[in-house]
Amino acid sequence: MNPRIPLGRVGAAALTAAGLALAGAPTAAADSDTAFNEKEFLASTVDHHFAAVHMAKMCVDKTTRADLRGLCGRIKDAQSQEITQLRSWLKAWYGTDETPSMPPMPEPMMTMMNKLPGLAGRTFDVEISRHFVHHHGMLLPEADKCRKQAEHGELRAMCEEMHKTQSRENSQFEAVIAGQPITVDTGHGGLATADTDNGADGNNAGWLVAGGAAAALVATRLTWRLRRR
Repeated sequence: MNPRIPLGRVGAAALTAAGLALAGAPTAAADSDTAFNEKEFLASTVDHHFAAVHMAKMCVDKTTRADLRGLCGRIKDAQSQEITQLRSWLKAWYGTDETPSMPPMPEPMMTMMNKLPGLAGRTFDVEISRHFVHHHGMLLPEADKCRKQAEHGELRAMCEEMHKTQSRENSQFEAVIAGQPITVDTGHGGLATADTDNGADGNNAGWLVAGGAAAALVATRLTWRLRRR
């Protein structure tokens, strides 16, 4: 098992690069055939969100698009809350914890990701959006398993929201890549330009209460690995 890097022991830039590297990591071919492991999902999703939060912070700081800043801000806030909730469930259900952290990554990937902070304007917007599409795409199959197979109803509700919300977010990031405005479904058969603040609206981030527990934003595919504790 690779050594893992705690948040407090590395700089923000290195953590951001590590988080982005996860977005491009290959997925094991047998992942889709493996049984759902609730404890593993909780722990892995803590780390996956850890990457997304750092990407979102960079996005908020660097983008010049108000709609993209609003989308990234909602992701940052919601996934930070999710990390807290997932760790709470790990403690309550399994008597363990997961300190958000990232494994080391290959040097070529580190070099590529370290270029992202130096980008600006539309080039940055497109590249950060592409990274989010890849990152979100990594969790979707596991979120789908989770919403169907998780033992706890609260977690199933969260995964249902993950799958729905991050699928929608991918469409919004694809709009940025195509040079189009981010739009949201009005709920009345039409589309409207996305709001630009970091608050939740009826179709964007935020926590939805389901089964007495908070369910959050996310929907993407992890590189799953067994953790021997």
